Amino acid sequence: MPPAVVQNSSSSNRRSTGSIRQRENRAHSQHPQTGSVSARRRKSRSPDTCAIDEAISQADNISRRKKRSANITGGGSSSSNAATMGVSRMSIHEDPGDRGRTKAKAKPRTVNMWVDDEDDDTHIVTNIMQEHGRSVNTQNARVKRKERSRSRDATHRYSRKTVTPEPTEDDNEPTYTGPLAQAEYTRMKQEMENLRKQVAMTKKTIAKQSKVIDELRSELTTTNESHRTQRVEMEKLKTQSKKSNDLIAAVETNLTCQICMEILLKPHGLSPCGHVLCMVCLQEWFKTAPPGEDDMDDDYPDAILYRKKTCPCCRTEVRTRPIPLYLVKSLASALHKSKAPAGAARPSPPPDDEDPWAGIFRDPTAVDDYWSTDEDGEDDEEEEDDDEGEDGEMYDDEDDYWSFDGYGTGEDEERYDGPYIPARWAPPSVPLSPDEYPFLTDDSEEIAMLRRGVTLQMIELFQMSYSHHTGLCAIVDGENEVHLGWNIELHPDDETGEEYMDWVLSDMYDRPERWRVESDDLEGTWSAWKLVPADEADEYDNSDSDAWAEEMDDEDL
Repeated sequence: MPPAVVQNSSSSNRRSTGSIRQRENRAHSQHPQTGSVSARRRKSRSPDTCAIDEAISQADNISRRKKRSANITGGGSSSSNAATMGVSRMSIHEDPGDRGRTKAKAKPRTVNMWVDDEDDDTHIVTNIMQEHGRSVNTQNARVKRKERSRSRDATHRYSRKTVTPEPTEDDNEPTYTGPLAQAEYTRMKQEMENLRKQVAMTKKTIAKQSKVIDELRSELTTTNESHRTQRVEMEKLKTQSKKSNDLIAAVETNLTCQICMEILLKPHGLSPCGHVLCMVCLQEWFKTAPPGEDDMDDDYPDAILYRKKTCPCCRTEVRTRPIPLYLVKSLASALHKSKAPAGAARPSPPPDDEDPWAGIFRDPTAVDDYWSTDEDGEDDEEEEDDDEGEDGEMYDDEDDYWSFDGYGTGEDEERYDGPYIPARWAPPSVPLSPDEYPFLTDDSEEIAMLRRGVTLQMIELFQMSYSHHTGLCAIVDGENEVHLGWNIELHPDDETGEEYMDWVLSDMYDRPERWRVESDDLEGTWSAWKLVPADEADEYDNSDSDAWAEEMDDEDL
């Protein structure tokens, strides 16, 4: 609250004639009650009033002392008073703080008051108090401006960071000292220590958890990489599985009977068209097929035997019994097994019939005399006797020549104990015209092998090949190679060459000096080369097979 300032009236500008005490008495006499009440109110309202009263009382005392000293020295005139006018200074301490607040008190300032004994003391004191009031007001204004500036800065800072909490009643309470404050300080200090310990423990826990988080993050990265690799592998497996399923579907389609649309568990091939059907469907087809115009009626016994039979797919005439295809049967069995559910019991295969085509096709080994007559029988006997008389000697010679079911060295031939050498190139031994095989070209490999004693059945069965440098080569037991030289000679009854290859394999064990065998342990296969006696290995100046073949054809003509 700013200090009270005494207002100067028009009379105060004039020089007072009375003393300070007299003027004060006059003022009290004019306003006795109001002055006391206002004085009391001013004393109760502001501490500045006390300072003013003290200054006035001090000024009165100083003036009285000076008057006494002037009377003692003999000078009471105005001139002496003006000459001996004393100047005194006094310090007035002010309190800028407001009532009811606990704030740091400002440093007291010293107020210089000049008192003139000759002039009106009240006027001087009043002017001094006005100046003091103005200085106090100025100081209070400065303090308030600083406080407002601080409050604005604090509000600005708090608005940037956090919301400034609303002031509570505790903020206006004064700070206490003493045992209570010491106990509160000790308690808060202990609480701060506990909080520091908790912070340290929390930091340790955070460090451990950070380490665990890093490990989990690393595991997560590894797991994601593993999942990505697994997804790539899964895509590859899906693609491979799709290809496998497509392949299985294609194989299953080709291994399905075209009549019953079931898997060919008992496949049989028809000749000459080559269609493959299951045995049961073929039996039903041949038995129930309607007879043709030239066929016999069903009333005749064994009419089906002599009925014309055709393929159910292409209607080609079938003259021989269907042939069982064991390779197709194995594939069909494996496919049927893969389609069966897991853990399902496999039914035992039905027993093979002794002769599934009995009553449908004639037995090639049996003598057919159903339609023969006595005259035909007599003619046949005469022809057989003539053949025996003319060709008897020839058959006897052939039996002596062929051994081991028709192959090998004759019994009367002496055993060769000389050295054996690798076979050399030899000209073709069988005269052959390409016109006999119109489906083959003149320069085909099959023609070259046919000219050297091989048959088409043997070529297909043993996957045979021919080379000008290595000769004839056959594949047995999967991947084993047998080099047979440049010419072979098959028995007339051995059209497929199976008996010849059986004799070759047995001859490797019986006569190892006539074969050179090399084994491949890594692949598990072997290769054999035929050796010939040294005196039989002829050398030829011309090794052109085509030229030799043309010469043979010219000789035949």
